[in-house]
Amino acid sequence: MDRTTLFHIFAAFLFLYNFPTCLSRTSPNITTDQSALLALKSSIALPPDHILATNWTTTNPSSVCDWVGITCGKLHHRVAALDLPNMGLIGTIPPHLGNLSFLVRLNINNNSFYGDLPTELANIHRLQYFSVRLNNFGGHIPKWFGAFPKLERLNVENNSFSGSIPQDFGNLQSLKILNMQFNQFSGSIPRTIFNMSSLEALALTGNSLSGNLPTDVCNCLPNIKFIYLSINELEGQIPPWLQECSKLQVLSLSVNRFTGPIPSEIGNLTMLKELHLSHNSLEGEIPSVFANLVNLWYLALQSAGLTGLIPSLLFNMSSLEEIYLPENNFSRSLPRNICPRPLLRVLAIARNKLSGNIPTEVGNCTALRVIDLQENNFTEYGQEGLVSTNCDVYSFGILMMEVFTRKKPTDEMFTSDLSLSHWVSEALVNGVTQAMDSRLIRKEDEHFFAEVSCVSSIFELALNCTAESPENRINIKDALALLQKIRLQFLAKLSEN
Repeated sequence: MDRTTLFHIFAAFLFLYNFPTCLSRTSPNITTDQSALLALKSSIALPPDHILATNWTTTNPSSVCDWVGITCGKLHHRVAALDLPNMGLIGTIPPHLGNLSFLVRLNINNNSFYGDLPTELANIHRLQYFSVRLNNFGGHIPKWFGAFPKLERLNVENNSFSGSIPQDFGNLQSLKILNMQFNQFSGSIPRTIFNMSSLEALALTGNSLSGNLPTDVCNCLPNIKFIYLSINELEGQIPPWLQECSKLQVLSLSVNRFTGPIPSEIGNLTMLKELHLSHNSLEGEIPSVFANLVNLWYLALQSAGLTGLIPSLLFNMSSLEEIYLPENNFSRSLPRNICPRPLLRVLAIARNKLSGNIPTEVGNCTALRVIDLQENNFTEYGQEGLVSTNCDVYSFGILMMEVFTRKKPTDEMFTSDLSLSHWVSEALVNGVTQAMDSRLIRKEDEHFFAEVSCVSSIFELALNCTAESPENRINIKDALALLQKIRLQFLAKLSEN
């Protein structure tokens, strides 16, 4: 008998010896998913009456697929979606969650999960949607996210992730939304991200990212609509390749260290609706190519280092509603065509070097709600009641409403019949929590009633600041004093408890 024959006999023997063991093994199934979910439940501190405590149990006669927050796929009957947002959950993510091998969607937004993301989550290769915004996760963002070929949305906003953004993220060729705002990321933005053909939204505001944006990018983000890079430490010039982002609607680069002129290529962004370049160290004038931005409604260039005239083309732009130009070095007089159409709602040009008369045409701005011309050299400031010193307090009131409702006056929900002020006013009558940002206060908070009372007082102050007639608005000094009083009363209530 030759050696080959002996090898085959030996191999067959081993197979037969292990055959019963092979039969006894089971592939992952819905029971595997149930175990993973129960492991997640055990890692969360749940009060006895919480819905997960009573619903996610083996004694529940319902299938795992009928548990709260769970959706199963019709084909394989495995857990495909885990949706547990806004449930007041406090805990960690166990490694067992990586056994949900058919998971497509994971959403645990607005809870209090903490710790690192376990490496076992790298096994969920089918994942398309991953969102853990508004939690307390920390550590470095895992590189294995870059190996998810089907991932379309990655949202880790408002956590405590740190370190650099992995170069591997550039491999996510299906990714449409990358939201990593308000974390502690540092280092430069990987060049690979700017070549992601599928990306529609890049949101990195509120980190410590530094360095220059790459200048040698080709075929830049052809589908990008939103770029949020504000509140970082980015420097260098604004790259001209932005002109290739023809679908861009929002460009937010405020509060960085950008230098040089506003590139003329920005005039190619004809779909742009919002441009935020405030608080940088730019130079030069507002370029004439702004006339091409026919869809622009919001322009923020406060403290941007700009000089020259305020061009009349800004007031010929039919879509422009809010203009913020304070704290630059604009000089000479305002254009006389300051309001050729009645859409302008906000005009803020305080703390410049403007002079001459305030054009009487400003009276044509029937939609104007805020106008701030302070600390210029106008010879007829406030002539004929066209400019009110109560504009500052109006802006202050709107700001307070925006902070505590997380809504802007331009939000889609507001129409000619319902404004932000009217909405807040109705909430004071029908229940202030209806208008409050749900992230600020939760019913299970120890000081819930004191917090609600505090916000109610702030809303009342905001409404006094935004009275329709300037004469009926509270004085700005009195408003600040009252806000301080509200604060002291709130602290006193906390100390009582």
